[in-house]
Amino acid sequence: MVMKKRYPPDSRTYAIMAKPIGASCNLSCRYCYYLEKQDLMAQQTKLMSDVVLKAYIRQNFAIHGNNAVVEFAWHGGEPTLAPLDFYIQALNYQNQYGPGRIIRNTLQTNATLLTDAWCAFFAANHFLIGVSIDGHADLHNRYRKNRFGNTFEQTMAGIKLLQKHGVAYNTLTTVNTINSHHPEDVYLFLRELTDYMQFLPVVECLPASYENASGQRFAMPAGLHSPSMMHPVTDFSVTAKDYGTFLCTVFDLWRKLDLGEKYVQIIESTLANLNNHPAGVCVHEALCGHAGVLEMNGDLFCCDRYAFEAYKLGNILETPLADLMEKNRSFGMHKTLGLPDECLDCDHIRLCFGGCPKDRFLLSRDNQKGKNYLCEGYRQFFKHIKKHSGDQSIPLIF
Repeated sequence: MVMKKRYPPDSRTYAIMAKPIGASCNLSCRYCYYLEKQDLMAQQTKLMSDVVLKAYIRQNFAIHGNNAVVEFAWHGGEPTLAPLDFYIQALNYQNQYGPGRIIRNTLQTNATLLTDAWCAFFAANHFLIGVSIDGHADLHNRYRKNRFGNTFEQTMAGIKLLQKHGVAYNTLTTVNTINSHHPEDVYLFLRELTDYMQFLPVVECLPASYENASGQRFAMPAGLHSPSMMHPVTDFSVTAKDYGTFLCTVFDLWRKLDLGEKYVQIIESTLANLNNHPAGVCVHEALCGHAGVLEMNGDLFCCDRYAFEAYKLGNILETPLADLMEKNRSFGMHKTLGLPDECLDCDHIRLCFGGCPKDRFLLSRDNQKGKNYLCEGYRQFFKHIKKHSGDQSIPLIF
């Protein structure tokens, strides 16, 4: 009898965020860092071509392990500005190039353009939808506007359509200078809408004069290929202290009201790190670099927050996606290698891992570059959550 050699399961994964309509959006949120890319990248087309779409889907399967969940993450701008037929064709290519593979489609939206047709399609094809919403009307409408004004009612109408059709969705909430002072209001509002919440701190810096002259509204983030300059932060950015207080309040409310029932990403990632499991979110992992962003012309960048020419890896029509992502290793390793000694000696390093490199523009106590602007807030939150980490009533939810 000839014994077949058994190979271990191959579950290597990447997270390639695709932008089928580039930076185009029907909203003009004041804190949006991507809206200006339409002009900065001189985007002439309005939709990813069929050639790029096919190449993306075929190559995305190729870079994932045979046993991996292959995710197709659709972002913008506002990805529902692309016609529904675009996503129908994308699924056709997924079926063509990935028979037998485990496939997950996710889409991040402001929900204002959703219709019964969109939601029926999402439900039939098991899309996971992320909805951007910043709290109740007064908080949401402060920064999330379109050319007609406020957008809260349209967003809520979209959520109701998702609920009507039984579409799986979660919420993504920016934490800014306004809603950071109302953590209880935000959490109590969101818990009525969803079982899964993500909180994203808004930290944007004003551009240098040469960046402003080129049309940038915000400074290029500090990083491997950009200077760690201490630009002034914008007036809508959350402070480190307020972010820490916000997270601590959310944790206390979750623990009191929803422990074991609701999923708050940063709480779960912190509990995972405390228990030596993967955090599941790049911000609080030791390394990053596995989450490139694909523009509609096929250009691949190191990260969604680093869609600048200095961080362009190449184009998938010219170089295979696998080779481009291999080039991203140095960017990913810089997440740890670029930390100052103060961070590496911190009690919370295995929970924080320096946070997102884009926010690491402060100097450490001994004047080394690379300390996170949100450090004080992270310290506050991690110290708070550690107090309860031995509470046997707190389960890990994965």
